[in-house]
Amino acid sequence: MKLSLIRYSAVLTALFLLGGCSETPPIDQPIVYYPNNNTVTKPPVTITHPNTPVQETPPVITGAPIGTRLSNVQLYPSDFNLLPGWEKDDHVAALKAFHHSCKRWRTMPADKVLSGSFQLGRMSDWQAICSKPVIRGQERQFFEQWFKPYAVCENGLFDGMFTGYYLPELHGSYRQSARYNVPIYPIPSNPSLRSQSRAAIKSGALANKGLELLWVDNEIDAFFMEIQGSGRVIMEDGSIRGLSFAGGNGHAYYAIGKTLVNNGEISKEDISMQTIRAWIEQHPVEGEQLMLSNASYVYFQFSPVDPNVGPTGAMAVPLTAQHSLAIDHKNLPYGIPVWLDAEHPIQGKRLQCLLMAQDTGGAIKGVIRGDVYWGQGDKASLMAGPMKSKGHYYLLVPRNL
Repeated sequence: MKLSLIRYSAVLTALFLLGGCSETPPIDQPIVYYPNNNTVTKPPVTITHPNTPVQETPPVITGAPIGTRLSNVQLYPSDFNLLPGWEKDDHVAALKAFHHSCKRWRTMPADKVLSGSFQLGRMSDWQAICSKPVIRGQERQFFEQWFKPYAVCENGLFDGMFTGYYLPELHGSYRQSARYNVPIYPIPSNPSLRSQSRAAIKSGALANKGLELLWVDNEIDAFFMEIQGSGRVIMEDGSIRGLSFAGGNGHAYYAIGKTLVNNGEISKEDISMQTIRAWIEQHPVEGEQLMLSNASYVYFQFSPVDPNVGPTGAMAVPLTAQHSLAIDHKNLPYGIPVWLDAEHPIQGKRLQCLLMAQDTGGAIKGVIRGDVYWGQGDKASLMAGPMKSKGHYYLLVPRNL
């Protein structure tokens, strides 16, 4: 599994049905797909069909689908001028994030075939685009010149679920004390120690072996740092240490929010990182048992800290706030540009931005699934915590493919 950023967001899947993905439309003009399997050649509008979920902003496509390595997944061509919000995005920041991908791609063999569900050519196809010069102020035109957007469809659906994550901040010490009593462990070299469950580790399975990287002062902070997959620790002397994902114990992840919803403690509509944390703080005994119910445990390693540079993702490149995406690496290769159109965490807004698939996470499963990196600090946590957004995305594929 990766990474320097691994999120186990509480996955409350709510996929809207969108028909028409298995059909081949004519290609003489843009097509809009609606849930009743009919197509119309006029701008998308909100239509209500009895007993059928409606996608408010269906992708606009321009032609017949292209097959992929999976029979149930298809790509539909579109155009940049049909992507809502495209011209308003920060293409300078997006290009910076793309160049992070390029830096990693340049270290790979040119004949390497990109993995995943999609046929996205060889590394040389992407290395060639990385070598193209970009004139300042022409960042958007760079993407338009060298790429073409394709809407992703899986099992007859364009819509999927998108969550968010961020870089948390903790307080710690290199020495155990009454205040700093929660250990942060590196990945043990001994396989039997590495595979210990959360409950066993809590009971001392790794204690007194000199393994601790450092100690923090809040068990809940440490737990949620595991969910985010990385963090910054402010040490007693004022210095800051970066922590990134080093590995897991191999146990299946359990989203504790599911228990709270099933038990009626928090409604499905209100479940978020913030509400889960508040419940644990208000119920310390039950909250500790709730955290222990997730047998999965994350090990960390020290990583560089720069307030102007994001943490390192699974691709081994820095993440860019609102321009990096954690994906299911089994389906999508690292580094690929993705145009996301999803519900914004702030009600009534759309999140429309160009992201690079530079990270992954244990709860990120499926083709149309992603976790948006929002950045560092409290503001980022307010966006990432409640994000459970329906949306769709387009892959930006090199035009020569």
